Amino acid sequence: MGVPDHLPPEDILTYLAAPTASNQMLSPKFFETFVLPYQKELHEKILETGIRHIYCHICGEQNKNLPMWRDIPMGNPGIVSFGHEVAIETALKFFGRDCIIAGNIELAVIHLGRPEEVYRLSMAALTQGRQAPRGYILMPGCGIPPNVPAQNLVMLKKASADFLDGQD
Repeated sequence: MGVPDHLPPEDILTYLAAPTASNQMLSPKFFETFVLPYQKELHEKILETGIRHIYCHICGEQNKNLPMWRDIPMGNPGIVSFGHEVAIETALKFFGRDCIIAGNIELAVIHLGRPEEVYRLSMAALTQGRQAPRGYILMPGCGIPPNVPAQNLVMLKKASADFLDGQD
């Protein structure tokens, strides 16, 4: 089954997530044996179709796997997002040259924290993310539950606007 003509591959962004590859689930050795070769092959096949960018959420505690994730092609540029378990500085070290970095605002704080906490975390992430050569996207480190207080989501946007205003 090919891609329809009205949907050229260069206009497609593929999204993949890897929660079961986390170090909370697998050791780095198991990752290397049972995930790395297949994830790499999948990404290579996606890129061979003409799709230029893969957005991959490297979910959970993956710090010990990051040297191996670095060997998986993400496109030019790829987008990699992380949960709070992976520091932005660490993400930059492994992926900053080739990928846009996204994340890692802790979802528990967005869900249960106070708006000021969300704002503080967002400003800190933006300060760190500004070092990303390919770019940085401020976002939660995982999916957002439906009952998140709206004010906490507003704080993400406010921090972004305030940060950009401070760059002038």
